[in-house]
Amino acid sequence: MTTITINERTTKGKSLLNYLREFEGDGFLTIVKEPSASLEEAIEEAKTGKTMECKNTKELFKSLRKKANV
Repeated sequence: MTTITINERTTKGKSLLNYLREFEGDGFLTIVKEPSASLEEAIEEAKTGKTMECKNTKELFKSLRKKANV
């Protein structure tokens, strides 16, 4: 098994993925979309309740600035 990382945000990356998708299902190619490490961490934080609630964006940014000591 080989793992290849393709940047889907670039034109070449999109083109390559579209080409490879033509072979998916033929038995030798499987495309697996995995979340990034930071996304997995954020999902875990949300599941464990490490979230904050704000009434509006002004309150959100005030809380973030306080947390960042800015």
